[in-house]
Amino acid sequence: MLNVIEIVYSAVVLIATILGALTGLGGGVIIKPMFDLLGQDTAVTIGVYSAIAVFTMSIISIFKQTKSGFSFDLKTLLSISIGSVAGGVIGELVFNNFVKLFSNTQVKITQNVLLLIMLIFILIYTKNQNHFGKYRLKRFDSIFMVGLLLGAVSVFLGIGGGPLNVAMLMLLFSFTMKESTIYSIATIFFAQLSKLVLSGVHGDLFNIDYKVAIVGGYVGTLINQKLNETSVTKAYTMLMTALSFVSMFNVSQSILF
Repeated sequence: MLNVIEIVYSAVVLIATILGALTGLGGGVIIKPMFDLLGQDTAVTIGVYSAIAVFTMSIISIFKQTKSGFSFDLKTLLSISIGSVAGGVIGELVFNNFVKLFSNTQVKITQNVLLLIMLIFILIYTKNQNHFGKYRLKRFDSIFMVGLLLGAVSVFLGIGGGPLNVAMLMLLFSFTMKESTIYSIATIFFAQLSKLVLSGVHGDLFNIDYKVAIVGGYVGTLINQKLNETSVTKAYTMLMTALSFVSMFNVSQSILF
């Protein structure tokens, strides 16, 4: 029989993966701060839980998007995904060493401060994107480096990378918001794959109930397909604003208590 914490965890994962598939955020950026807020697990456990939920959601979302007729630019997808895998490995190695050097509280504070800074800058960009130039990266090495950065940041912070992915894809590839959400999910898939391979070595992989993430991925993708560009952008901006406040609260709680 499920206890209260397990029910709350499942509810958070379900909501996070629905919103993650809808907005391209992946869900980890919701799971990480909310689990930190609950304070039941270490940064390592939360990172693995988040990675499995997000990875599961991304499989469902990619399958449903391609089945509905979305076609990826394979050169861009493969270039950024290869970079994401490499970045994910780097991010996981850096995180593991960071955990050895600092206490669990210090790790969580660092993650939440970096996440808060990132969310604020991305919000500023999203609301003022018309004032920024648009680029269209074509070269493999340039796209690979973008993927490397996205993979490393997402895995180190344990968030799945969605917020940064969406913003960078719009800025550097001139994608629309809806295109960015789909490419973001695909990038998250490869970044989290590298984390799970490393986590699985330590036996952490099989203790997570991931069924709700399947439902979340399906429902979130279905909503994404039905909404127009403006609605997805509004949902993305509202979610980013809410997450900024949650991260701010987590930072203040960690420092004060």
